[in-house]
Amino acid sequence: MTQAQAFALLVRRITLNRQGTEAQVFLGYPGEEGFLYLRSDGFAHFAQGLAREEVVDFLLGKGYVTLRFQDGSTLTLSRRFGQLAKSFGP
Repeated sequence: MTQAQAFALLVRRITLNRQGTEAQVFLGYPGEEGFLYLRSDGFAHFAQGLAREEVVDFLLGKGYVTLRFQDGSTLTLSRRFGQLAKSFGP
């Protein structure tokens, strides 16, 4: 199991702003809940909150967020027909 697949099991929902510059990934860790805040615009590019050490890089777009992990695997999160959609890369 890649890091992206393991992380996907923790993801409960996402919120994205319309501009594609901010996202919140809500996580359900055993015994605690929280979120990962992502921001990427002309002034800042950072991750803050739970699991920020696991995410090496991220890409925000309109309607989706792609997370890259230390083992090189990727996880793309989006909303499709009102439901959370998860897809994995190598």
